[in-house]
Amino acid sequence: MKVAIFSKLTLKENEIKNLFESHKKLKNVDLHIYDPIKRGDLQKPEILNYDIIGIIDGCFLQNTAVGHREILHIIRKGIKVYGAGSMGALRASELDGFGMVGVGKVYNLYKSGTLCDDDEVAVTFDNVKSQNGFEIIQVTFSMVSFREFMANALSNDVINREEHDILIKSAKELYYPLRTYETVFEKSQISWETTENLMNYIKSQKDMKMIDGFEMLNHMINDISNFKK
Repeated sequence: MKVAIFSKLTLKENEIKNLFESHKKLKNVDLHIYDPIKRGDLQKPEILNYDIIGIIDGCFLQNTAVGHREILHIIRKGIKVYGAGSMGALRASELDGFGMVGVGKVYNLYKSGTLCDDDEVAVTFDNVKSQNGFEIIQVTFSMVSFREFMANALSNDVINREEHDILIKSAKELYYPLRTYETVFEKSQISWETTENLMNYIKSQKDMKMIDGFEMLNHMINDISNFKK
């Protein structure tokens, strides 16, 4: 069974490989991991050779976003498509009625109408040289993750209600390629002490997009295991 995953940002290539390799029943799965999906990636001839495709990350600014018709086309070709975390969650909330499988909290936030704007999951990223070649590094944060971090910080008395509301308002008002913690904290004019405490708190938190990405992979692995029996 051939499987393709579009990520390398929310989940790194080694994290995806390690998860699949930890399941002994999946040793014969032919796994391929791609960069965040962009317009045209699903139109490449080799895509039709896959049985299952999982979409986590996608391009918003760097390239044109993957189109709905592209996803629908491969679904009609009998390829099962999953989505979670970021672009995958957004497209799954729009196309689950046509067969795309949505997984995770971000998907459910879009599906319920709690989230509507594409920029809630959008981030910018860059290719940075590393020991193993190049690594995709996130430059700005996603609004959906920031909302959860701030809600948790409020619950744990790291910030008060007024600071919470100012921070959310300041972040949402920014064009998403400008959403860095430094920019938002400066715009919000919160105290240096609160800023330091908040940054330390954020570092201790797990990104909901990452959690959703792993949930999607486990969902896929479970479906593959059942299919192979």
